[in-house]
Amino acid sequence: MRVLITGVVQPFSPSTRCSRMHVVQLAELAAVLTHHGPAILYRHAAVPPEAINGYWTASRLRIDLWNQSLARFTRAKASGNHYRMRCWWQDHTGVLEEVLASEVLTRVVAALADGIDRAGNRDEFSPIAQAIHLSHLEVRNRVQEAILDRRGCAVQDAVRLNKLRVVVERWIDALIGHLSGADPSLVRYGIDSSRTRAHAEEAGTMSTAPGRETIAWLTQASMTDGLRRIIAKTPSLPHANREVANSAMMILRPDLFDSVGVLKSLWVHRIQNDSDRTDQMIQDYLRPDVDDSATVSAFDAIHASALAQWFRY
Repeated sequence: MRVLITGVVQPFSPSTRCSRMHVVQLAELAAVLTHHGPAILYRHAAVPPEAINGYWTASRLRIDLWNQSLARFTRAKASGNHYRMRCWWQDHTGVLEEVLASEVLTRVVAALADGIDRAGNRDEFSPIAQAIHLSHLEVRNRVQEAILDRRGCAVQDAVRLNKLRVVVERWIDALIGHLSGADPSLVRYGIDSSRTRAHAEEAGTMSTAPGRETIAWLTQASMTDGLRRIIAKTPSLPHANREVANSAMMILRPDLFDSVGVLKSLWVHRIQNDSDRTDQMIQDYLRPDVDDSATVSAFDAIHASALAQWFRY
């Protein structure tokens, strides 16, 4: 499967990148979903049940693995053995990095699920995504407590993890702000509401700019480069990351792609929607019995109610 990521075709296949899924690639996927988020929200189509089930299963499995790692730290602290705590930090620092960095995708998926369900007057995906979001926040809080505790943690590791937290929070606000440009109510999924609103206003002004694709590509490249400079090169939970990525990819329904496997832009969806409406009106007016036309019937109903309102006075 190929996905157009802001102008660059990136391969996603189990035999290549996904076999060793790094958490930075989850952030890249979050950028893809964010860039095409307005088109996803515009379609108002439901997310497939298998995508919802897959996202719940994969995310819960990864959260359980995180909790198991943090439980080992709790036991190490209870033992009072400094060497044991130091060994835990050496073995699990990568897991803590993934907890912090993968929050980007978790918040983006939760925001999209909220927007999709609200636009379609449904309550299908958002409860699942919100539950995963809250569980992720609980684990993140435990990670922050471990960083503040610092028993067994080297100073440079604590500083690096805190720097990663700050960087991730800023990129969360940038991506959620982009989604909020299409749906202002999604601002609440950001970290800093004022910063998220500022990004939303900027996204609104750039929605029709000729260089929108270039700006999105540069944003993603900057985020990826910034995260790679901080996070370890070797993934700690590559299989769990891959399963989460596969389930999140299923949010991108087949109707969002064109005939060559490239994600359609929001303007293409709007043009197609207007074309479908025009074709429907033409078909209605070409029917032998015009009274059977759905379009004409709707017009007559509105016209009749307007006349009744007029002559009532």
